[in-house]
Amino acid sequence: MPTFNTELFRGNIITSRVRLARNLVGYPFRVKDVAEARDIIKKVNRALIKCDTFNLYNVGNLDAITLEAMKERHLISQNLIDNPECGAALINQDESVSIMINEEDHVREQCFMKGLRLSEAYKTLDKIDDELTKNLDVAYSGQLGFLTACPTNLGTGLRASVMMFLPALTESGKIGALVEEVSRLGLTVRGLYGEGSNAEGFMYQISNEVTLGVKEIDIIRLVEQTVTRICRAERDEMQRLYLRNELKTMDRARKAYGVLTNAVLLDYSEFLSNIAQVKLGAMLGMINISDIDKLDDLIVSARPAMLCHTYGKKLSALDRDLLRAETVGQKLSKIKE
Repeated sequence: MPTFNTELFRGNIITSRVRLARNLVGYPFRVKDVAEARDIIKKVNRALIKCDTFNLYNVGNLDAITLEAMKERHLISQNLIDNPECGAALINQDESVSIMINEEDHVREQCFMKGLRLSEAYKTLDKIDDELTKNLDVAYSGQLGFLTACPTNLGTGLRASVMMFLPALTESGKIGALVEEVSRLGLTVRGLYGEGSNAEGFMYQISNEVTLGVKEIDIIRLVEQTVTRICRAERDEMQRLYLRNELKTMDRARKAYGVLTNAVLLDYSEFLSNIAQVKLGAMLGMINISDIDKLDDLIVSARPAMLCHTYGKKLSALDRDLLRAETVGQKLSKIKE
């Protein structure tokens, strides 16, 4: 597996995620029966007891704010939230691994890592998957591979995705051509929360579409190679679009920083628009922020449900905007120090 110097693309590559879809023999797909669901939860929990230190979360036992905050961190999905009596998740201590139980499939294993680290994420998840398949009777066909609820996941059951920050390709209007080109390779481009979601703050997910008839290593290699090509195209476009208009770009970035550090009220849409400009300015050396990863962490902590979760109760829209302005102003000032 090739090693990529992702330091060259710091800021453009946010996170990597590998996901494996698995089902158990003897149960229907998309389990709705509570007794069957609880049986699956118990079996999966026992099977993975030696893998890591996981906390088990039953969806029906969690309040709406906690669930939404977990979804904002990509630990669980809306499909899992919509199945409260049957759904559960095993999540490790640093939240790098999340295993959703009784979502679309009986088991959906996920590993998250910062940067372009798909190979490392897959290696981590492969060990967990080996333990799962060793201890449980997993649905598998010699002809079709792993059997899944949706035919598009048949075969490896693997989705490899990378979250990217692509302001230049977006603002130049070239993102549409990129989507078409990527689709011809058997990949797809989606928004922040996957299929059907918008690309908030110039953030996109690049992931594989094909899982049948290909090897895991080939899927990961294709996604990694495509992501590096997109990064190079983005950097070329940044040079053309922003550095040739350096004063305007710097003015926009520093004004955005001023808004974020001085606002009294800050709604999420306004925050995303301005933090994207600050991040762009930092990447271009126009704002003195060395740790760009902290800007990505700030984006997560400023999301609506995360604010309520941090504060410990449901907040009105006005209170969220007030708390977001205060939180972002304080944290952003420290990041710049």
